[in-house]
Formats: sequence, C-alpha cells, structure tokens
Amino acid sequence: MRNKTLLFATTAVALIVGPTSAQAGDLYVSIFGGLNFQSDSSGAQTTTSGPVSTFTAFSEDADTGFVLGGAVGTNLDRWLQGLRAEVEASYRRNDVQGAWVNVIDFSANSSTEAGPLTANVSNFALLANVWYDVEMGWKAKPYIGGGAGWARAKLDGAVAVTTSTGCCALNGAQTFSQENSGFAWQLGAGFNYEASPGVNV
Repeated sequence: MRNKTLLFATTAVALIVGPTSAQAGDLYVSIFGGLNFQSDSSGAQTTTSGPVSTFTAFSEDADTGFVLGGAVGTNLDRWLQGLRAEVEASYRRNDVQGAWVNVIDFSANSSTEAGPLTANVSNFALLANVWYDVEMGWKAKPYIGGGAGWARAKLDGAVAVTTSTGCCALNGAQTFSQENSGFAWQLGAGFNYEASPGVNV
C-alpha cells in the first residue's frame, strides 16, 4: 500500500476571551473549534525491476473532521496599532475511507492484492502567529495575518486484503501507521466581534 503526504484546509469559528487592559495589561487567551476539511485524493504508480512489474493504485475519500485549539497572545500597540502576536496549539482529525490495489506481474504469473481501507489522519501543530486588526470604527473588526512553526501528521488505519493468484484467493487484514513532522505555516483572515467588554467572538 502506498501512502502520500496529506494536506489540510481548515475553517473554524473562534472564541477569543481577553481580560480588559486594566486587569491583565495587553495579554489575551483564545480558544477555537470548528470543522476541518481535507481534500480527497487518488494516485497510481508503475515500477519495473527486471522481469517483475508492479502497478499500485489507491483512492481516498476524507470525511469532514474537526479542529480544536487555543492561543496565548499579547497586543503590540506600542509598536504598531492593531498588531498582536500569539503562540497557538491546535489538533485536527479526519476519518478516511478508500480502496487500493497492487498488481505484481512476473514473466508467466501475476498476483493481485486489493481491498478497502479505513483510517484516520490527525495533525498537531504549534505555531507562532502575528495578526493585524484593521480599525474600521465598527464592533466587527477585520484581521489578517499568519504564522509558522512545527506540526506532526499521523495516519493510522487498516486494510482488508484479498490476494489473488492464478489458482486461488486468500483473505486477510493488515494495519498500518505512518507519522511525519516538520515545518508548518498558515495564512488567515477574518473578523472579531466585540460581544462584551473584554470578550470578542
């Protein structure tokens, strides 16, 4: 079975809770949660080594998942009005269904492995963000920005395997787990609405 790098796109609703400046200076704390969308994917590959040729194909259909997270930040109005910086931690998860096939051709024989797959993919990220709030004189204040940091993606699942040769077919099962980590980044835009003094949604 062949695995691929997974890409994430997220839409979330954020609740930002911040003490008034008289209570805790420029510090604020935020929590957020929402829906996480991952694109469906498919692929195929053929390799040849001497008399042996291998064809592998797969397709994956990702369900809508969720994202949860929080951040601690500070306003940087002393440097630029509307600028703020924060450290964010987030967790995303999606369930995935799909199918795969692996065909091995020898000089006179062939063997086929195929079956459905079920899996879940999760992503944990730590990012340093910078946001700029655009002052429009409204209760709803637009913001833009982004961040960079570290993320770990993990794929866990199982496949039902049917192996077919010229004479017979065998059924079995196989589990798999794959993990990768490294540099991550994000860009974002939205708006905060002042629901009450010190509380923005």
